[in-house]
Amino acid sequence: MVHSQFNWHWYHVPTFAPYKVEGLFFPMILAHGSSNQSAKTAVIVLQSLTPNAQSVFRILAEYQLSHPDEEGMAIDNLYCISRERFLVSSQVTLNAHLTEFKDHELVKTRRNPDGQDCLYIPLANEAIEKLLSEIS
Repeated sequence: MVHSQFNWHWYHVPTFAPYKVEGLFFPMILAHGSSNQSAKTAVIVLQSLTPNAQSVFRILAEYQLSHPDEEGMAIDNLYCISRERFLVSSQVTLNAHLTEFKDHELVKTRRNPDGQDCLYIPLANEAIEKLLSEIS
């Protein structure tokens, strides 16, 4: 039906530009944007993950909101809490969730003064609160 109503034209126009150049025109998920836009894209990403992955993210977000002066949550602490709540069965499962979070730039890592790797969410507290309310 659509083919009979319109006179479609198709042009093959390759740019021959490297993917690095072509990719500059697509917005990053959390890199450059307002806090509201970042929270919206984070909600979309989190909704596509499993309920256990969402719960692991919730643990990290609640910790960050309740401890605003700290560098972030230690990976060992996140593992212990997640295991107590039966969200992960091993460190490998947690690492799979964390890899997914890092790939979508939902979580970043930094070292605390003791040299321990800590996880943090690179969003403002208001955006994290909004994010938690939207995924629950």
